[in-house]
Amino acid sequence: MIRARLKIAAKNHQIANSLMKAGEPDNQVPHLQITGQPEPGSLTLDIQFEGTVETFIFTLDDMLACLQAAMETLNNIKTEDMD
Repeated sequence: MIRARLKIAAKNHQIANSLMKAGEPDNQVPHLQITGQPEPGSLTLDIQFEGTVETFIFTLDDMLACLQAAMETLNNIKTEDMD
């Protein structure tokens, strides 16, 4: 089993919680389990995978790209709401 812990900076608890929800579809991947804990100013993700290291790296890369897109979207929505 391969394990990783990611800590992602977030402006507030609401954004951290939204990022956690954005990653929920990844829990549908066989042999992959992601749990998250939104905290003030960050999101901590614990990831467990039963498979090859190569597949784990590709999965993490995909997940991080999706989280980055979600973060950019959330930041744009927040900025537009303030204008």
